[in-house]
Amino acid sequence: MLLLRVQKRLDHLTKNQIELYGEQKLSPKELLSVSDHLGECESCRNQVERAVVGDASFFTLHSEVLGAAAAAATHPSVDQIADYVDEIPAGEESQMVRDHLTICEQCAIAVNDLRTFKSQVAPTLKREYRPESKRVTSASWTDRLIGKIPSPFLTSPLAWSSAFAMLLLIVTGWLVWQAQQKKESTQEVVTATPAPIASPLVAPSVIPTPVPSPESAAAPLVAQLNDGGTTVALDSNGKLSGIDNLPDSYQRMVKDALSNQRLAKSPLLAGLNRPASSLMGSDEQGKTFSVTRPVGKVMLSDRPTFGWSQLDGADGYVVEVYDDKFNLVASSPQLNGNKWTASMPLKRGVVYSWQVKAIKDGREFVSPRPPAPQAKFHILENGKASELTQARRTYASSHLTMGLLYAQAGLLDEAEQEFRALQKANPDSALVRKLLSEVQKSRR
Repeated sequence: MLLLRVQKRLDHLTKNQIELYGEQKLSPKELLSVSDHLGECESCRNQVERAVVGDASFFTLHSEVLGAAAAAATHPSVDQIADYVDEIPAGEESQMVRDHLTICEQCAIAVNDLRTFKSQVAPTLKREYRPESKRVTSASWTDRLIGKIPSPFLTSPLAWSSAFAMLLLIVTGWLVWQAQQKKESTQEVVTATPAPIASPLVAPSVIPTPVPSPESAAAPLVAQLNDGGTTVALDSNGKLSGIDNLPDSYQRMVKDALSNQRLAKSPLLAGLNRPASSLMGSDEQGKTFSVTRPVGKVMLSDRPTFGWSQLDGADGYVVEVYDDKFNLVASSPQLNGNKWTASMPLKRGVVYSWQVKAIKDGREFVSPRPPAPQAKFHILENGKASELTQARRTYASSHLTMGLLYAQAGLLDEAEQEFRALQKANPDSALVRKLLSEVQKSRR
């Protein structure tokens, strides 16, 4: 084994092996053998380096541009170019590099890029720079910089110069960014400087009060009310204030009521009241025994309470409720009092009629009876009932809003109650008196 290793050291690589190694055309087995030999033989390594550094592709391009004579010339090594920029070599070696630069455009570009980096960028790196007279003592800054560059960039002057151009662009951008940051920092410091205290002898500046234009002048008020601790106002331009917390639909409702000062009768009240017929004579019984509530009303509750006047000497009373097709839907047991609340909820959105029977001496007396009209009432539909319940929770302090909502739904008793509370806060308001009058008209 020892003799074999000695034989490997004595047998140097052939020229063909060196060329195939540089062109990367060796088989895997041959590549392992050649690589093992190059690790032990410095002479063969030098031959391979001289062959590979030549960079056949570069010389092909160079010969097309500058001619075959220039391509045949030997390029200076990276260390020679760096020493040339540092002005370390002298005499024949320096003259050799200068002569080469006159015929090699790529090496000249590399030298120019390196000189630019040395003159413009290197001083900003906060490191002392000066050419060293003795390379034995320590490496120059160019050697240290080149040592950080990957080996593929060192085999071609074109790649080497491109790398330095890219590095120059990065460092220049970094310097510009640093200058911008310093400028912004200076501006912040200047802005934070406190202003000097004015001398007491200097008269204070007077800022003139702008004169309002005719368009911006306050328009006269059409209506104004105190409502739940808030002032609600409407001016002649139609601008409403004081109810910004209300939904748009509610604001339009309030604005319409304040500007028109009237209430539209709820369509839910239609058909609930009718005058008594004079063709059927008079009802003397009705003067002593009659129904009282609900009559001609819209009801929020689906379990209304029924009331009537008592008949002297009556043994008891029975209430009967009919739907709009005259079907009996609810009835009470025999009662001793004069009121009864429905034991089961009635269907919403339906118009009902009802009557009460008084039992006296084994006879039945019914109220209402002709010529008196039927006692009708309307149970408010579910959607509107839910809306009013939610509004009551949210806007209970606004008697104006709740009064208008109740009147719109046909709940006249509730609307009148809200407007009377509003009247207490605005005792001299003709507008509130007008709204109360509109509610009373809707009962007819």
